[in-house]
Amino acid sequence: MYRGAGGGYGEENQTGDQVMRFLIMLEQTETGFAVQAPDLAIATYGENIEAAKRAAGEAIRINLEAYREAGQQVPEGQSVSNHLENPEFRDLLFAYVDVAEPQGRIAA
Repeated sequence: MYRGAGGGYGEENQTGDQVMRFLIMLEQTETGFAVQAPDLAIATYGENIEAAKRAAGEAIRINLEAYREAGQQVPEGQSVSNHLENPEFRDLLFAYVDVAEPQGRIAA
């Protein structure tokens, strides 16, 4: 394992691809779930938890590709405890999503 971006840890998935794990926060709304990836300033939505997690994974993947294409470093993530202890996030559901490493990225 190696330290990945966004406070997550990288590992290999079942197909041998490198994946990065990102913390997300979900909040139930009247019509589904709003989801944020706080370390990347990403917000998206899904009709249920699984759809919200899929939307977050896709948004994170696109964001990582944009950083790579621009030649920029992905921002370092805060520790999970920082997010868990934040009173603004007290009522949110926390989860992780795994995202495949962008091609051409060297693990940190």
